[in-house]
Amino acid sequence: MDVLNTDNATLIGRKRNLRKLLESKVRQHGDKPFIIFVDATGNEEVLTYRQFDEKVNRLANWLLNRGISKGDCVLTHLPNSSGFLIASHACTKIGAVFIPSIIFDVAEDLEYKINFSQAKLIITDAAYYPEFGKIMERCPSVKDILIYRGAETLSGVHDWNQALAGSSPDLAPVDIDSMDTAQMMFTSGTTARPKGVVHTHANMLWIGEVLSRSFAVRPQDRYLLVLPLFHVNAQCITWYPCLTTGASVVVCERFSASAFTALAMKYQTTLCSLVAATLRMILAQQESPLDGELKMWRCPYAIGITDEEWDNFERRFNTTLVDLYGLTETLAPCTVMPIWGEHRRGSVGFPNFGMEVKIVDDERRDVTIGQVGEIAIKGEPGISLFKEYYNNPEATAKDLVDGWFFSGDYGRVDEDGYVYFIDRKKDVIQRGGENISAAEVERVLAEHPAVAECTVLAVPDPVRDEAVLAVIRCHPGIDVGEEQFREFCRPRMAKFKVPSFVMVVNDEFPKTSIGKIKKNEMKAEILKAWAVRPGK
Repeated sequence: MDVLNTDNATLIGRKRNLRKLLESKVRQHGDKPFIIFVDATGNEEVLTYRQFDEKVNRLANWLLNRGISKGDCVLTHLPNSSGFLIASHACTKIGAVFIPSIIFDVAEDLEYKINFSQAKLIITDAAYYPEFGKIMERCPSVKDILIYRGAETLSGVHDWNQALAGSSPDLAPVDIDSMDTAQMMFTSGTTARPKGVVHTHANMLWIGEVLSRSFAVRPQDRYLLVLPLFHVNAQCITWYPCLTTGASVVVCERFSASAFTALAMKYQTTLCSLVAATLRMILAQQESPLDGELKMWRCPYAIGITDEEWDNFERRFNTTLVDLYGLTETLAPCTVMPIWGEHRRGSVGFPNFGMEVKIVDDERRDVTIGQVGEIAIKGEPGISLFKEYYNNPEATAKDLVDGWFFSGDYGRVDEDGYVYFIDRKKDVIQRGGENISAAEVERVLAEHPAVAECTVLAVPDPVRDEAVLAVIRCHPGIDVGEEQFREFCRPRMAKFKVPSFVMVVNDEFPKTSIGKIKKNEMKAEILKAWAVRPGK
């Protein structure tokens, strides 16, 4: 009996790659504005689909001439820019691995990422070059450094404009399989050395198709991109859905809350992805009559805010926040609130098409509906889930089992299948046999009118394992005592959840590139001098 031949079978991404995707969009929308880049000084650069593709091909040819070939790693250390996106697609067009680095990385971080990946080439701005200068002698894999902006001030490096001007816009074919690695993104590294998360070409094609449908992205849409492209959110929620549908993207080098309405109005943007920090900064701006005239009818959104903030934002900007949940390993959102379905406040929606979510206990056994446990996501590695952790088979085998990714986050599922994110697993405080969600306590404290920002941490308790510490920064000129904050909490939460300790600080909290508080960094500093007070 003949064996069924599946060579011509199709599953999204299997027979395609990012090069084919971009080139197909050039054929469809060649002369349409694709990228409108607004730099930090307000200058504007507009590239059509065809112009963008030509620059991509020129850079790809330059990379080939410098010895970069399929499978080689290129580390790009750039803020949001047309250069970031050109570099990304130049790499994927020749089968090289694109590694976006966080622009706040210091020399030690960069040294680790370069040597871990054995990156052969670096693309950066002159402004960031000094950090690389500190480590180059300890990074033997690096052969070249290409400077996107400001190369005239440096020696021994290559200039972006010269590189593109001296290269051909015609690019020879390269054999690229959909399961080949497109990029490697690093986890946040707030608990340990960052892991390299491997994303394939199929991954990017998958998430572009799924999220363009989840957010109803159309070719006539214009997406305002304010979150950093070196993070999975901006790439997977904004960039790839726009490329997939032939939409346009307004790329902001820096997020400016004060310029949010003006930019959205000027470019008539219809979507914008936000997180809690950016949303709160926008709300803090003085209201304008123009706020309610924006065309931004939906905003993909992640990371918790208060109900009051939610209501105020939707009212003020005449928009709908579409909540979601995900990680770098799940290509950003693996669950999304349905646009046209019932929106349940506090839920992060349903799993993406073709994916499943279940809640398990510490032994990874299914729990009952409504019970809190670890969120596990079922997908296909290399397509709807990341392929693997780079050079870390132990971590891959631990977190990715039979197509189930065990997230390390707590959540629950209700009787109708809505998923609820409760907390990062590492942010659950264990006190006297009770589990306390740090996010829950933070949510209550954030309602106090004196609080500018707050975080809740676990500190040692010799009797009850862990105690709750609230670290609070008040608005300028406001002085609130420790006991007053506890009094505020008592009627709003169970007694065992009320912070045992309150620490009021003056300095802003350390944060990651997308505004997440670096809890582990704060906790490490606090615990250096911590002594649990008797009687607490």
